[in-house]
Amino acid sequence: MQPLRRCTFPGCRNRVKSGRCDEHKPKDTRQSAAKRGYDHRWAKYRKGYLAQNPLCVMCLAKGIYTPATVIDHIKPVENGQADPLFWVKSNHQALCRDCHSYKTREIDKRGYGAKK
Repeated sequence: MQPLRRCTFPGCRNRVKSGRCDEHKPKDTRQSAAKRGYDHRWAKYRKGYLAQNPLCVMCLAKGIYTPATVIDHIKPVENGQADPLFWVKSNHQALCRDCHSYKTREIDKRGYGAKK
């Protein structure tokens, strides 16, 4: 059996198996994809957009041919379909998963990997 260790939150004396105690674990407050506007209508639009734009634009700029799997909002949207830029086609670009993760984390400074 693994010995209990102290919670890694500074000054906390609670004992845990690893990491942080329930009190100090980060809360995931993000809404579901459907509540953020990515519903059946979006899935249908996404399928058509990726059929017209099958390659990742960031990879293509480097001369690499990678299938696009994600539609990225060039200028990030905050409130799902309520955001005026959500459905603006000129605000969309086709990206592969890796490029989308990189853009969200490093360029937009958003997402779970971003240094805030």
